[in-house]
Amino acid sequence: MTSPPPLYPGFSTPDIDRIWSAESRVGAMLRFEEALALALADVGVAPREEAEEAAEACRRPVEDPEAILQATWERGTPVVALLEEVGESRWLHFGATTQDTVDTAHMLLARQSLVVLEEQTTRMCRRLAELAAAHRDQAHMARTFLQPARPTTFGQRAAGWLETLLDHLEGIRRTRQSLAVQLGGPVGDRSAYGAAAPDVAAALARRLELEATLVAWHSDRSRIWSLVEAVAAPVRSAAKVAQDLALLASTEPPEVTMRAGGSSSMAEKQNPIDAMRALAAAEACRGAAVMITGATPAELDRGLGSWHIEWFALPLVFGTASAVLEATADALESLQVDIAAMGTRVPPGEEATGDGAGVQAVIGRFERLVGGP
Repeated sequence: MTSPPPLYPGFSTPDIDRIWSAESRVGAMLRFEEALALALADVGVAPREEAEEAAEACRRPVEDPEAILQATWERGTPVVALLEEVGESRWLHFGATTQDTVDTAHMLLARQSLVVLEEQTTRMCRRLAELAAAHRDQAHMARTFLQPARPTTFGQRAAGWLETLLDHLEGIRRTRQSLAVQLGGPVGDRSAYGAAAPDVAAALARRLELEATLVAWHSDRSRIWSLVEAVAAPVRSAAKVAQDLALLASTEPPEVTMRAGGSSSMAEKQNPIDAMRALAAAEACRGAAVMITGATPAELDRGLGSWHIEWFALPLVFGTASAVLEATADALESLQVDIAAMGTRVPPGEEATGDGAGVQAVIGRFERLVGGP
């Protein structure tokens, strides 16, 4: 089954759309159920043969994944319909609750999404490292409060963008490694597993290659907030790059040029289309992130609505973030620096300053993190 098109083209990317499609979401929920059945056998709670049968049932394709998700608002949870589709087994979903299935599925999908964002951030960083090296001595007028200040170098500016994005690249990697499994059962105390509860959680985490936690985090959404922040951070910095590029392209004559979009009324107009897309998607990402981070705290042991908004907003956070990073990378890769135009902004007799050693250090950090010039 193909996934539906994005709400509006350009505010996501095909990779993220595929990751968060109905088929992929249901597939991730089935991965949780499969891994749980096998984890129960790993620690001796369930007979191996029966657990393998339950796991095998989870590997069969689901005919209509969108109907499974739609059942949420008819049956109260998508997992009821999912389990009916898979079939009956004593060890299927044993000791778990819907939130375990959905939260863990979201962690699996987030991990895939973070790989996409890491690749896109790396692409931006690679181009910025090239610009920093190529223009480390290129005189360039700095602006403070949008007014000309003192001459610096364009390499210095590129290195400043790069250093911040390298921080975020490391943050994305750390976040991908810290994603945790969710397992608590009906009220979050793992009571169905008795003394074996820590072992079941650890075995499940190993099978899914996620972190195990000491207790369930059903009503503590800090992990989701941290995930959203790790995604929003490179978005903010990429949007700054896009905005700065658009400003530098708006001078007369322009100091930089990028791939241009047209105008319906002015044929000669050269609009910075990739920067425009990046800034629009960044606004959308900020709004989607606030839906999660600004939601009402979960009531007692299960959030009533504040948890469910994550089902809608988390894919939007990743989709819009990916659009920002892709568009900014596109702008950077099409970027042409007009050395002569930059030079005309520097008053005669003033020398360009720049932290050449700092620029080189940032380039070196990029090479260590990414591997190669």
